[in-house]
Amino acid sequence: MKDWLSLLQAIIWPGVVLILVFKFRAGLGRLIEAVNSRVERGDSFEAGTSGIRLGPSSPRTPTGDEPRPGAQPVLEAPPPLAELSEGRPESAPSVHLVHSAHRESAIDRNGYRYFRVRIALEGDTDSDLDRVADVVYHLHPTFRDPDRTVTDRSTGFALNTAAWGTFNLTADVHVKGSDEPIRLERYLNF
Repeated sequence: MKDWLSLLQAIIWPGVVLILVFKFRAGLGRLIEAVNSRVERGDSFEAGTSGIRLGPSSPRTPTGDEPRPGAQPVLEAPPPLAELSEGRPESAPSVHLVHSAHRESAIDRNGYRYFRVRIALEGDTDSDLDRVADVVYHLHPTFRDPDRTVTDRSTGFALNTAAWGTFNLTADVHVKGSDEPIRLERYLNF
């Protein structure tokens, strides 16, 4: 009977390991790919009984043609907030840009890691947004159609797009009854 028990244990453990590898194959594939790319770049890597330890990563340089839509990384810092509010009339609505981004590997291309980005307008009060006619977003010039107009108040004048690099975004907020738009800027980082 002891021989059968040892045989069963010898068969069950590899089976359990194979089932776990199959179940988590996507995550393991990404881990192996990450370790492989870091080792190819010359980053440190240690594996032992205490686990896997990766050293600091070298900056990643994308390869291939620049994708579209996308954005060239901009290394300059965004302007101070005080500069952004200069020249705004006292009667103008108090509005500002917000953004969120989430990683979406399904749209990656040519070594670029893409993110779904949502940019919207928020006001201090609802009445501030009610005074806005439309918003013209000026994306980085590498985007397809970099100047995009949004008129949908119900979404907070939201623009949804995909991007792979950080950049400075400007937006012209057209206020009802005013000829001059309010120029806003936001550094999109993700």
